[in-house]
Amino acid sequence: MDFFNIYFDELAAFGDQLNILLSPAVILALIGGTAFGLVVGIMPGLSVTMAMTLLLTFVFRIPFEIGWALLISVYVGGIFAGGITAIMINIPGTPGAICTCVDGFPLAKKGKSRETVGLVTLSSGSGEMIAAVIMFILIPVAARLALLLGDWELALVCLIGIVLAGAIAGDNPIKGWMAGIMGLVIAMVGLEPLYAYPRFAYSPELYYGISFIPVLLGIFGLSEVFLVLKEKIPYTLPGKPEKAIFMWNEFKRKKRDIFRAALIGMGVGIIPGTGESVAPWVAYTFAQRSSSTPEQFGKGSNEGVLAAEVSNNATSGGALIPTMVLGIPGSGPTAIMLAALLIYGFRPGPMLIIDTPGILTLTVMMFLLAAIFMVGVTFLFSKQLISILSLKRDLLMPIIVVFCILGAWAANYTLFDVALTLAFGVIGCILRLRGFALAPLVLGVLVGGLFDQYLRRALLTYDADILVMLSRPIGLFLIAFMIFLLYSSFKMKRVAKQKEKEKLEEAKETIDAIDA
Repeated sequence: MDFFNIYFDELAAFGDQLNILLSPAVILALIGGTAFGLVVGIMPGLSVTMAMTLLLTFVFRIPFEIGWALLISVYVGGIFAGGITAIMINIPGTPGAICTCVDGFPLAKKGKSRETVGLVTLSSGSGEMIAAVIMFILIPVAARLALLLGDWELALVCLIGIVLAGAIAGDNPIKGWMAGIMGLVIAMVGLEPLYAYPRFAYSPELYYGISFIPVLLGIFGLSEVFLVLKEKIPYTLPGKPEKAIFMWNEFKRKKRDIFRAALIGMGVGIIPGTGESVAPWVAYTFAQRSSSTPEQFGKGSNEGVLAAEVSNNATSGGALIPTMVLGIPGSGPTAIMLAALLIYGFRPGPMLIIDTPGILTLTVMMFLLAAIFMVGVTFLFSKQLISILSLKRDLLMPIIVVFCILGAWAANYTLFDVALTLAFGVIGCILRLRGFALAPLVLGVLVGGLFDQYLRRALLTYDADILVMLSRPIGLFLIAFMIFLLYSSFKMKRVAKQKEKEKLEEAKETIDAIDA
């Protein structure tokens, strides 16, 4: 495959694709899809994948460019909206937005909802745009690099995500890892993937395993409701609901952090199945490591929100690379996009961009326009979004309960999932009262099944020879990378505690001097 010829063919088709892109029907599809994705994204229990699946039922009845624009814009809008709910009500709308909860919600409780929503909007838009450009440059070669990762390496990627989440989220890494292990155990429930042997299947419903949606809605959604019920006077988010504030000057100063987070999101997003969930935690760790105020991370840091959201949205471009070039979907939404390509008669794989010159250019430009429309739509309707999500807790919480129950029911249309949501709501409430971070648990459930499958397949491939597995160069690099990030995390926490101690001592000395 001559990579230079591919680039020349794509650039030669730029004019034709631009005419298609600027047609009124495509523009309306991009704007409408972005708005629809935003609405779906802020509704607890309604996922981007679910919305795209519904669209797929009639997309094949309309021309390819319009249907493709709808799917891309819903994907972009839905991924972004998950960060809004993570900030305002501490319920991540997407798996990637779990990391945003760590700093986003504390900022909202400090009365910085408008500033944080503005930051998330700019971060998400920049992440999508940078990822789209990088996707155009790397798509002929990056997907081939992803093929170098075997089952052992993919298992390590899953493990890196859980270990980092446990080390970063919360003040106690031990409790974070315990929560992550709990998530892994929950993910083991049901028929195991290789031999269909039942594990922890104490009832017929458990044979199918525990769906991710009830866990997410219970742990983040209902646990928040139960904690509010526990308070005599429910907390309110300070500040008057108004339009989001876009802090352009501060955002411009973070160019280096933005590009680093986008590259991490793009690079990790290429890994099928795990990139979308792991990338924000890796970017968050690097942001904390390079920050001049690492002690603010976890307590309300703009840098933490920016890193999480840029990388989260950049993963969409990364996940699309193996989808288009290898025919391997990198995430749930890209699996729907793969199905759409097949419905329209395209053949995803190494020959797609050769047989169909211009499809890459069209896709990249649609991502860029969808990101621009996302920022514009959010700016126009940010006051309404913030107002709705800033309602008094005693008014908002009953609405959240209804959506959580409906979302749990919609996952598999069973009352068992509703009961699971209630159970995990209680579990989440107890864990939060005991000082456990919830993000590692949910991430463990999300990637636990993949980790189990990859690890056991690797053990079968290498006859359970651990030394052979450890001798693989990429695996060694990933292990060293994980150890490096862990060391950095512990070092930053130690430095942060030391700074807090010094501040307390200075405050005490000041008080003593005033009293004297």
